[in-house]
Formats: sequence, C-alpha cells, structure tokens
Amino acid sequence: MGVVIKQSVWNLVITGLGFVLGALNVLILAQIYLSDDYYGLWNYVLSTSFLFFPLMSFGIHNTIVKYYSSYTTKEERDGFLTQMLLWPLCIIIPVIGIIYLAQDTIASYISDKNEITGAFLWCIPLIAIFQAYFEIFYAWVKVHMKTIGGNFLKEVFYRAGAMLTLMMLAMGWIDQTEFIYSLVFIYALRALLMNILAFQTYLPVFKFQKLMNTSKIINYSIYMIIAGSISTALIDLDKFMLNQYVTIDQIGYYGIAVFIATVIAVPARGMAQITHPLTAGHFNRNEMGDVAQLYKRSSLNLSVVAGFLLVIIFCNLNEFYAMMPQETRIAIPVVFLISLTKFSENLLGSNNAILYNSDLYKVTLWMGFLLTFVAIGLNWWLIPEFGIIGAAIATCMAYLCYAFAKAYYVYIKLKIHPWTSKTWNTLFLIVAIIGAFYFWDFTWHPLVNIAIKSVLISLIYLGSIYKMKLSSEINQIINRYFLRS
Repeated sequence: MGVVIKQSVWNLVITGLGFVLGALNVLILAQIYLSDDYYGLWNYVLSTSFLFFPLMSFGIHNTIVKYYSSYTTKEERDGFLTQMLLWPLCIIIPVIGIIYLAQDTIASYISDKNEITGAFLWCIPLIAIFQAYFEIFYAWVKVHMKTIGGNFLKEVFYRAGAMLTLMMLAMGWIDQTEFIYSLVFIYALRALLMNILAFQTYLPVFKFQKLMNTSKIINYSIYMIIAGSISTALIDLDKFMLNQYVTIDQIGYYGIAVFIATVIAVPARGMAQITHPLTAGHFNRNEMGDVAQLYKRSSLNLSVVAGFLLVIIFCNLNEFYAMMPQETRIAIPVVFLISLTKFSENLLGSNNAILYNSDLYKVTLWMGFLLTFVAIGLNWWLIPEFGIIGAAIATCMAYLCYAFAKAYYVYIKLKIHPWTSKTWNTLFLIVAIIGAFYFWDFTWHPLVNIAIKSVLISLIYLGSIYKMKLSSEINQIINRYFLRS
C-alpha cells in the first residue's frame, strides 16, 4: 500500500484543493455574478457533456489502463498507443456529422422546457470530445504510475479556469453567454496540457501495426463505452432529465446540493487514480492475493476518510444553508440522498478497478445497463411528482443498487469482498457521531457554529479512529505529522 498511500495522499490534497476552488465558484462567485438561469445552464451543459464523453472516448482510457502492461516491448507499446489515439475518431466524426445535420431538431428538443439551452448545443459535444482526450492522455500517464500532475489538471485546473472567467465576468470583461462558451476553451486547453504531460512521460514512435489480441481489445473498448455511459448516466442523468420537467433555476439549486455531496467522493477519486493501474498490473501478473488485500485496505481507508467528510457535512448542513438564499433550502434533502451514493463509492474501495481490469466486466455492464433503464423510469416517475427531490431519490436508489450488485458479483466470482470488522466499527462510529451532533445547534452566527462543531467533531472522530486503531495507514500518518515528539 506504500505507493497507493503516497500518491493517494497527494491526490487527496489536490482533489481537496480543487473542491475548495469549486466551492468558491459554486457557492460564492456564481451566486453573485451568474443569474439563476445561467447557473442552471452551466450545470446542464457540463452534465450533458459528461453523459456523452464515454462514447466520444470509445472507452480507450480504460483500455489503456487494462492492456498497456500486457505489452512488454517498446515496439508493441508504441503501436498500441498509436492506435489508441485514433480509435475514438471512429465515433467522434460520425457523431459530429449527425449533430450537424440534425442540429435544429436537437436544439428544439433540449429547449422544449428551457429555451436558453438550445443556443448552446455545440458546447456539449465539444466539451465531451476534449474531456475524452483528456482522460485518454491521463490514462497514458497513469500506467507509468504518475498520477499527480494529471490529477492537478483534472481537479484544479478547470476550477481555477472557471474562477478566472467568473472574475472576468464580475469585472465586465465578458458577459454570461461568453462565460458559457469559455468553458469549451478551458476544457480544450486542459486536454492540450494533458497531451503535453503525457508525451513528456512517454513519447512513442508513432506506427501502425497489427496489435496482439486486437479483437479482444476492440470488444473490451466497446464494453467500456457501455460501462462509462452507465456510470455517468447514473450520476448525471438526473440533471439532463430535470431540464425536461423543471425550470433552469431549479437545476441550479440541485447542482449546489450535488456539489456539496460530491465532496464526499474526494477520497475515492484521489485513490482511484493509482488503484486502477495497480489492480490491472496485479491481474496481468495473476497476483490475486494482492488484489484482495488492495480491495480491503482501500475500502477501509476510504471509509474512514469519507466518513469524516460525511459527518462534517451532515452535522453542519442546516447552518450552511442558513447563509444561502432561502429558495435554495428546497435542495437540503438532495444533499442527504446524493451523499449516500458518494459514500458508497468509498465503501466499495477498488471494486470498479477489479471489475474494469478483469474478465468480470461483461456481466456487470449488462447489470448496469438494466439499472440505467430503471433510473430513467424512476426519474420519469419521480421528477414530475417531487421535482428535484424526486431526481435525487431516483439517482440514490439506482446507484446504490448498482454499486452493491457489483460488489456481490465480485464476491460470487472471486470470493473476495472489501469489508472487515473494522469497516463495521467505522460505520457505527459515523452513525453515532451524526446522531450526537446533528440536532445540537448553537445560537451564534452560522459560521461560528460550523467552526465550533467541526472542531469538536474532528477531535472526537479522529481521536476515536486513532484509539480504536481502525486504520494502520491513517495512524501512521497521524503519528508522523501530528504526534511527533
């Protein structure tokens, strides 16, 4: 776990910094300088782009991680990477052609409820393409166990760019329409910088040659399109479907709630950058014992860290929303529901890495495909009845079913699961602290209340984790950086 902990800690810091910048953007700058309609449009454009990016990437970012280590010579690897750069064009070119020919029809459809969305149709596929090639080049460096620079571009660069354009908006240098278009430029620049970083890490001799197991690789890539589409659909489908039923400002309130809950996913996102290539290497070398150990240790450490974030958010949520506009409070239940889905990502540890880098991915993809239709049905049913709360319920139900179905399938096939007795002790501690602090409010300013409750919760939670010795890695970090004599 040494390389995992070292890079995961750095990635956690970087991802945390990204979320701090995101919080400044979403909760302060955007609230002041973007109208509710344009804030909702911002959420809609990005969420819809992320729905299409797995298709645009042809699943290549996962294919690189899985198969790169199976090629042993430089010539084989150069030929492999050359083709990985070109295969997405087989999807991108036809999709762009279809959108061009049917742009009026598509724009009319997406602007049926909110007229403003149709004018920004082309932002969606362009961002999806740039996101696709960013992930491809990021996978390029992941397989060389260099994840920190790419994670900085992924988590910090975009948000810093958004902050800069929001400040330009505040100074009157651009208007709100130009702000939305600037998102395309930011994603394009990020993809270019990731390209440069990838070529600095490993610059192949570009050549066309027959690949070993070509049909197997193509088959896997197609499955990864489905897998990526399922994963993003279960996360971003709600915002896309909300556009057909609620006003654009409601999507903005929903986006704020989702952003708050997404903080809980920071640990899983940080560790995933290194667990995916490590797991792929273990499978290619048939090191099943190491796969099982990584599975359990990643789940435990992520549960401890994400549990801390869950407790802090739940226990301070009412105070936080007391500082927000009154109309945004409608989304408080959304935070609770989406937080559960984000915590489950951490609770399952390296489950996705195991599935994507083994022969188990096929069955789980069809399982996810079925649950995507369930999610669509739930959204169609619940959004008209309950608005944004209905979307959160649909997302939570579909995502949790999918997540734990995947864990069960891994257990059935490989006879391994991510949990130990320490996992249940961690969950009990989380529930106990939430029960003790959620209803305990002070009478001072919300910021003072948040600060005091957070300090008390931190001392109790981290002290309990340390005394109970739930995670040897976390205890080592505490001993090294906080308890040095």
